[in-house]
Amino acid sequence: MQSSRPTAPVLRKACLAAALAVATGSAFALDAGGFMRTAADTASPPPANSAPGMPGRAEINRDTPPPAAGHDMSADTAKQAVTDSTITTKIKTKLLSTKDLKSTGIHIKTKDGIVNVSGNVPSKEQHDLALETIRGVEGVTSVNDTLKVSAR
Repeated sequence: MQSSRPTAPVLRKACLAAALAVATGSAFALDAGGFMRTAADTASPPPANSAPGMPGRAEINRDTPPPAAGHDMSADTAKQAVTDSTITTKIKTKLLSTKDLKSTGIHIKTKDGIVNVSGNVPSKEQHDLALETIRGVEGVTSVNDTLKVSAR
């Protein structure tokens, strides 16, 4: 006569499956045979068709004007970031294309048109040439110079 009690390996597997189900937050259940069953999906399915004018897609009222444009700080911030990165790119390009200037040791950061220059150049002439080049870029309002002269 066979015992109806599950064996240790079966119990371990069942406990492991239950623990994994709880850990993942899933709704799993074991049936008497040790097989997993999943709970029915309660989420609503996405609309079948999302083309304009079809069910499942919100209609846009084109007769109402867009909201009044107030002073949007995020747009101003984004424009300034683009402007600053454009200034930085222009400076780096101009430094690289300046004849007789070793610009690989020069670092540029721009914030609100103010350029922070740091790094090292090999001579005072290189230092002056770099600053002159930077000041000549459109959009630069001022330059904070922490560029060091150090013979390598």
